[in-house]
Amino acid sequence: MPRYTARERRERYLREYEFQKKTGKPFFPNAVFHDSVTSLIVLLIIIGISIGWHAGFGEVPTDPTAGREGSAWFGPAYESRADPGIEEYDPRPEWYYFFLFELLRVFKQPELLIVGAMLIPTAWMILLIGWPFLDRNPDRRLSRRPIALSIGALVPVMLLALTWYGAKAPGAGAGAADLTKPGAQAFSTNGCATCHTLSVAGAAGAVGPNFNSTPVDYATALDFITNGKGGMPKFGGQLTDDGVKCMAAFVATYSGGVNNEPGPQAGSAEADYDAACAAAGPDYAGAAGG
Repeated sequence: MPRYTARERRERYLREYEFQKKTGKPFFPNAVFHDSVTSLIVLLIIIGISIGWHAGFGEVPTDPTAGREGSAWFGPAYESRADPGIEEYDPRPEWYYFFLFELLRVFKQPELLIVGAMLIPTAWMILLIGWPFLDRNPDRRLSRRPIALSIGALVPVMLLALTWYGAKAPGAGAGAADLTKPGAQAFSTNGCATCHTLSVAGAAGAVGPNFNSTPVDYATALDFITNGKGGMPKFGGQLTDDGVKCMAAFVATYSGGVNNEPGPQAGSAEADYDAACAAAGPDYAGAAGG
């Protein structure tokens, strides 16, 4: 397309402006009427949703900690008070945060959390806001604007895909720990459950490796727990030698296992497992041993 000088662009604008003044529709009452009708429709939708939600309310419960039933479509009037004693509770975000929920599942390493939580969403917003200033092509035909069309379609498609996968993703809940297993209780009390997933310990952390699917041998677990590495803190010196050995043996025994049964690396920890957990104290020995 030809490039116009500033004077030519100004003259084109003045001609277009004069033409629109003669043939176009005025802001009042045309645009005001359209905006008013649209705003009224949105307001009526909000009022309808509110009425439908309120109409589904059940009776006010006598128990002040209980929830109150509501509409099947719009949810309860209010939920019951949170109970910290319920281990099976599965905390999940609202549906409009599912895309971020999935991003945090993808970038789950400690050093990458900032990428999924801040950098990627911010880059998307900056791209959408800044694209009109980057792409100055005045042509309105989509076939002549392939880059703008691709970017404009790619971002919402990615958001919808992440939202879809985030909605189907397993939550944080992992069920109750099997406290009869030596080391299961200590796995949670020492903070391991905050970062790692291991069903036998009732742990569902999403920061470190998932031990349900990642078998770890005893020597590797002992090295990581004792010295730390990457985002893994150092537990040597914080725990006793027997405590460290018990935790390493517990991870080696049950990582990669199915239905809380020993995994493929259990043999690497047999020599130190029971003896170390028993010597570490009752929190490590398990319900059967303590």
